[in-house]
Amino acid sequence: MKKGLILILVLVFSVLLMPSCAKEEVAVAHEESEDVYEFVFIVKSMQFPFFLSMIEGAEAAAAALPNVNIRCIGPETPYSVEEQTQLVEQAIIDGVDAILIAPADSTAIVPAIERANRAGVLVATPNTKAYGGDVLTWVGVDNYQVGYDLGQTLASSINYAGNVLLIEGTPGNSTSEERVEGYRDAFLEYPDIVLLDSQPADFNREKGMRLMENWLQRYDHIDAVGSINKDMTMGAVEAAKAVGRDKEFIHVTFDVDNDGLDALEAGEILVTGAQNEKSQAAISIYSTYLALQGFKVPPEQYLPLSLVYKEDVPNYR
Repeated sequence: MKKGLILILVLVFSVLLMPSCAKEEVAVAHEESEDVYEFVFIVKSMQFPFFLSMIEGAEAAAAALPNVNIRCIGPETPYSVEEQTQLVEQAIIDGVDAILIAPADSTAIVPAIERANRAGVLVATPNTKAYGGDVLTWVGVDNYQVGYDLGQTLASSINYAGNVLLIEGTPGNSTSEERVEGYRDAFLEYPDIVLLDSQPADFNREKGMRLMENWLQRYDHIDAVGSINKDMTMGAVEAAKAVGRDKEFIHVTFDVDNDGLDALEAGEILVTGAQNEKSQAAISIYSTYLALQGFKVPPEQYLPLSLVYKEDVPNYR
């Protein structure tokens, strides 16, 4: 665990675990100064279980802190950076103290972050980095390492030789770009692995299905399909099932929910990865709160990555 994350956890627990009389003094101080902090958490989509899980983490963290109100919102169109930008602008108008956002596009969101900076609003980016603006902290997994570890696992599963495909996320999104780079670097270590194609499906199940349908028509021999996101993988699994080719190749992917766990148990996915999304949101909340109290916060905080196989499913139910 990185030093910055350890520091944040120590500071938070020192507040949450202080004697009850000290907590009462803190609460009284807040009441006297009328410091009620307004937070907004903007996710990429309100329709996908992963981001709903992040919201659960954010709300639980906010509930554990004195005088913090949080509103969790997202675009009506999944992964719409235009709508995210509008939500940031509205939060600024509303006079919030902090905006936490998982950017749908790491570059396109920068002007909105800069507007928040000029308004004196703290900004944190759990899960996905922004490529500019003054961001208090980013919290997440090492996404390059995610891609590299998944690529190595895929390579090992086909004995380091074969035809592979890679499903990317959304161009311009840091989580997608870093994971894709990790996958590609892993594949480059094995000359007998042939990357047939690598294309984006925008973290979307239906787009993953359509992409896989095209690949199944184009390629007669496929040994493995890597993906940076479980939703796209589930679409690819459906496409392969529809034409009776689902037993021909393995799937390696990322993120954990009941849908993915069912696929692991059924043998439709070989392995996925867990990134502790609730903790990403919670630690971002704690970090922002501490910054408002005058504490220094590390600019990057890394959480551990776990690979999840069929035998691990009971631990994630």
